[in-house]
Parts: sequence; structure tokens; C-alpha cells
Amino acid sequence: MERRRFSRPPVKQDHIIDDLRRRIIERVYAPGGRMPRRADLQQHFQVSSVTIQRALDRLIEDGFVEARGRQGTFVSRHPPHRCHYGLVFPMQKSESSFVRFWTALGNEAQALSRGDGISVSCYHGIDGHQEHEDYQRLVRDIRNARLAGLILSTPPFQLVQTPIITQEGLPRISVMSYNHDYPGVVPLVLGVASFIDQALDHLRARGRTRVALLSVPGHQGQFHATFCAGLAARGMSTEAHWLQLCPPSAAVCARYVIHLLMHPDQRQRPDALVIADDNLVEHATVGLIAAGIKVPEDCDIIAHCNIPWPTPSLLPVARLGYDAREMLTLAMREIDRQRSGQEPADRIDLPARFEDSHPAAPGA
Repeated sequence: MERRRFSRPPVKQDHIIDDLRRRIIERVYAPGGRMPRRADLQQHFQVSSVTIQRALDRLIEDGFVEARGRQGTFVSRHPPHRCHYGLVFPMQKSESSFVRFWTALGNEAQALSRGDGISVSCYHGIDGHQEHEDYQRLVRDIRNARLAGLILSTPPFQLVQTPIITQEGLPRISVMSYNHDYPGVVPLVLGVASFIDQALDHLRARGRTRVALLSVPGHQGQFHATFCAGLAARGMSTEAHWLQLCPPSAAVCARYVIHLLMHPDQRQRPDALVIADDNLVEHATVGLIAAGIKVPEDCDIIAHCNIPWPTPSLLPVARLGYDAREMLTLAMREIDRQRSGQEPADRIDLPARFEDSHPAAPGA
């Protein structure tokens, strides 16, 4: 539980804090500007100097103002309601189901917090359970206007009845693979179709025609349909038993699935493999080696990647995915738009891209 110097301030003190914070948010006191003198605040609110000092201490602690000795107290040039963003994860980092995508976002959040007054705080285990420490910290930060907005790493279906979604005036962006409608939440949609199109175009350019797919549960519907339609449009093919699923929490199973799929005793084997989740890449490539597959002679591999945090691979792969920093930057830009008074966007689209240039085609 987070500790504060004044865990239960008097009602008068709360009123002063709320009033001064509101004036900062509404730019009555502009960023970088000097706050009224303590004596003037004391007279205005008709309270003691101790009460004013405690209120200012709270605002200093929350990042709204800063004390400069005899010069006085000034509004922060980077107040939290404009420069401090929250990044929300549904699980703890220690949990086995904490996927690499979330790790990549967390890494980029740290990088973005190193300059220009911008900061990003991560909140883990935000799954609607109110007893979690990070949940309570997040709700406090929301209610005390210490966040410019929230970036949700997954669709917030577990949070729809919580202050994380219901608190008014807080911009919210949610990363998702397909557009889902959550009131007050702008979807940042990862370009699944662009991932599939670029993967298949790359493989067709390399002369591949028989393509297998290793993905995760949840891809059986629209993802598989888009993948199969893309193959048909390009004169490429797959088989029902070449569309395999493996949960990230049991990624080691990808080794055995791919070994079986590519075993030399199979009557027909794929000449290309798309690994649509980076948590499976390491184990899938071990399975290819166990099956005696030579890459790229026998098979080309497209491996999903959270750019610029690639999963290690024992074999050469073409890495295709989404840029984690671009993702956060787009979300923060939309939060800033809303903070400036503009209407929320209907959605934000982020297409997939290759990590680097394509390898040359066989025989080139």
C-alpha cells in the first residue's frame, strides 16, 4: 500500500488542494508560472500557514508544483495531467502468462520516460480486483488527476464497471487486434490484415506456395479466415492440419507441434511457416531443427516481432510485427489531442512492418 505523509488530511485541506489543482488544470496558473504567495493563499482560504504548507506539499508530491526556495512556488513546467501517462497491464510481470508484447511496451515506456518531461507509469495486475496494490494506486492517481490519460495494453473487458473506465475526463486508448466498442475508449487497432498481406507477399516473392501457420488461441476465427483468403488470392495453399495453435503460457509445446508438422515422414510438408506470435518463435525453431529442416533451403519463416525487441531465433527468419514505441507514441498523441479539447478519434490504425530489409529470393 502506498504511504503518504498525510494519509487523512482535514476537509479544509482537501478543498484547498482540489481548488489549486483545478486552477492548474484549467491554466489559471500556467505551467512554469509563479503560484500566489503563501500569505495570499492563507488570506484567500482563511486558514493557517501550516494548512497552506501541507496543501502545497501535497501538490509538490503529486508533481503539480515545485518549490524554488526564496523565489517562491511555481507550477511545474510538465504537470502530471499533461505529461504523465499510465500504461495498464492485466497481469503481474512475474506471471507465466505475461507475454513478450507487454514486456516490449514496458521497455519502451521506460525509454520514453527519460527526457522532455514525459513520464509513463506502469500498473500491473489490473484485472478488476480492487484489493491489488497497483489497482488502488491507479485509482488514486486517476481521482487525483495525476495522469494525462491511460494506455490499456488489452481490451478492458474486465474493467468496464471500474473507475478506470467510468471516471469522466480521462482519455483512454486500448490496444487491440480487432475493433471492439468500449464507451470512452479509443481503439488502437493492430493491422492484422497488413501483417498477413505482407507475410504472404514476402513468401510468394520467394516462390513459396504451401504455407503453414502457427498462432495462438483466439485466432481460429477472423485471423484464420483472413489468412486463408489471402492464400487463395495469391494462388497459394494450406491444409487444415497446417493451421496450428499453441498458447503462449505453454510455448514449449510449439517445439513438438512443429516437429510433428515438418517431420520428414510426412507425405507433404509446407515450404513456408508463419509464426504469428513471438512467444512461440524460439520453441518453433527448435522443432524445425529437430525435424531436419534447412532454412531457407527447405522452408522460409516469417516470425512475429515486437519491434525493436525481437525474440531470439536459432534459424534465420524474416521478422514482421508492430513497433512498440510507435504504438505508445500514437496513443500519447491521441491523449494529447483530447487534452487540447479535440474530439476523440474513432480509431487509430497501426500497420505491421518488417524489422529490416527482406532477404534475397532463392537463387537471386
